[in-house]
Amino acid sequence: MAAVAAVAATSACSEGSADPWDEPADYTFEATITVFGPAHGEWRVTVRDHEVVEVEGLDEWSEIDEFTTIESFDTLADYITRHDEARAEGAHSVALRQSADGTPTHYSVDWSADAVDDEYEASFTDVTPTDGTAGSVPD
Repeated sequence: MAAVAAVAATSACSEGSADPWDEPADYTFEATITVFGPAHGEWRVTVRDHEVVEVEGLDEWSEIDEFTTIESFDTLADYITRHDEARAEGAHSVALRQSADGTPTHYSVDWSADAVDDEYEASFTDVTPTDGTAGSVPD
């Protein structure tokens, strides 16, 4: 993503005093994504070995097709990185909310105050560590 130069406030906020998040290697989470583009909707995301391995649509808007692929989704650690990069690249506004243990709960970015279709927002719930078999393909 190319950043649009904008002089504006960026923000990072947390719910309480967040610790750095220690991402489990294997976990699932639910994401509600608001974006101009194909990945909008409610999703269950499965992460194994720190990589997204499966996504499941949870509402009528979320559907895997030629425009929305597994590569359209990030791990929660990726959202922390995206936040830091957006701040460094001068996004108009960017926010990351985290729970007290550091788990991301919300991410948003607006690259330019003047553009109407460059915003991205995602909320995360039901973050659940797994044993590494969730999303695996049976032999």
